[in-house]
Order: sequence, then C-alpha cells, then structure tokens
Amino acid sequence: MGSHALYSLKNSRVLITGASSGIGRAMAFSVAARGSHLFLLARREEKLKEVKAEIQKEFPDVKVEVIACDVNDSHAADLIKKVTEEKVDVLVNNAGLALGREKFELSQLSDMEQMISTNITANFKLVHLTLPWMIKAGKGDIINLCSVAGHYTYQGGAVYCATKHAVNAFTRVVREETAGKNIRIMQISPGMVDTEFSKVRFKGDQKTADAVYAGMKPLHADDIARMMTFMLEQPRHVVIDEIITMPTDQGSPTTVVRKNT
Repeated sequence: MGSHALYSLKNSRVLITGASSGIGRAMAFSVAARGSHLFLLARREEKLKEVKAEIQKEFPDVKVEVIACDVNDSHAADLIKKVTEEKVDVLVNNAGLALGREKFELSQLSDMEQMISTNITANFKLVHLTLPWMIKAGKGDIINLCSVAGHYTYQGGAVYCATKHAVNAFTRVVREETAGKNIRIMQISPGMVDTEFSKVRFKGDQKTADAVYAGMKPLHADDIARMMTFMLEQPRHVVIDEIITMPTDQGSPTTVVRKNT
C-alpha cells in the first residue's frame, strides 16, 4: 500500500473553529470517531462544554480541549497558542456568518464589518497562525469553509458573497504557495445547509429562517462533515482542492425547486 494508503486521523491534533454547533460540531464528532485530539473553538463556552461532554461520553479515549473566545478577539491568538502548544495537524476554518438580505444601500455598516471581520480577517489570521507550525512539522491540512457564494452572486448578498470570493481566492493562493511541502490546503463550498446559519442571518427570526428551507430538502451539517473527513483521509499525495456541493433541490443560489407544502 505504501504512500497510497488512506491517511489515518488517529492522534491528529485538530483545531475546529465555530465548533459549538452546526458544521463545526458535526465535524468534531466525525474526527473524534477516528481518534483525533480535538481543540474546539467558539464564542459560547457553555455550548462548547456540552459538545465536549457529549463527545467524551461517546468516545471516552478522545482528548477534547475547549477554547472559548471570539475568533475576532485580540487575545484569541495567544489563547490558541497556549492551549494547542503551537502544534496543530489539521485546521478546520469553519467560523463564518451572513447577516441580512437587504440590498447593499439598505444594509447596516455594522453587519458589513462583522462579516468581513469573521469571514475574512479571522479566517486569514487562523491560517497565518497555524501554517508556520505545519511547515515546521513537515505536514498539515487546512480546510476553509467557503460557499457557493464564493463562486456565484445573488441580490441581497453583496458583502457575504464578496467575503466568500475572498476566501476562495485566498485558499487557492496559499495552496500554490505550499505546494510540495506535504501540506494540503483545501476548501468546501456548500449551498443550502440547514444549520443556525439562516437564524443568524435573520437575527433570530426563526420563522423567516425556516422559510429558507420550506418545501425543499437542504443539506445537513453531517453531510458536510462527512465530505470534509473524506478529504482529510485521502492519501497524503492526494489533495482535493475543493468540493462544491448543493442539495438536489438546488441548482444555484437563485435556483431552488420547492414542492408545495
């Protein structure tokens, strides 16, 4: 088998941002099942502790450490360095959000700033922090959570689409810069996934959030986690640069087939 064997995640040190819910939480369970050592980062400490307890109940031998902070906080880097001891084999750069669906001239500047800070700046900072550790170790994997909005655009998503286009371009450049270093820079770009994404976008309006998925079957967090785990478990010489995935009821951000409900 040699170098063609599937890559084992057992004992890998995996840092997951946005790990308290949704895709981040699902990914934590997926890699825990493979025996990885987890560093789970999110703002909500209580939620993180709940995830940790659930994982350790199901996988008693898995080590789980929580890092409760906002990825935008000035002290986040120091906290991550301290907890991880500056050693991470895998970074799942999952934290991100969309806010509002207004046309740009009607949007809130505070929403714009938060999307740019979380989706772009924090993402870039996490890579800037962990990539040198991987280069020093001679191996590593980074998966950036992008979106179909990084390839398409739609009305009401000017800033969100722009942030995901930035992540797309950033990921591709870092991929080029690290070629030949046994480091895999990858991204996954989902369409509609039923998580807290829409509830956050509509600022807690559950009814409006539920309407996003009415009459169609969206993807679920477990679907995305399964695909990301597949990317990581490929032999070391295989890089899956990107997976673009949408539910069968979606053809693009603006093409969604809904059945009468």
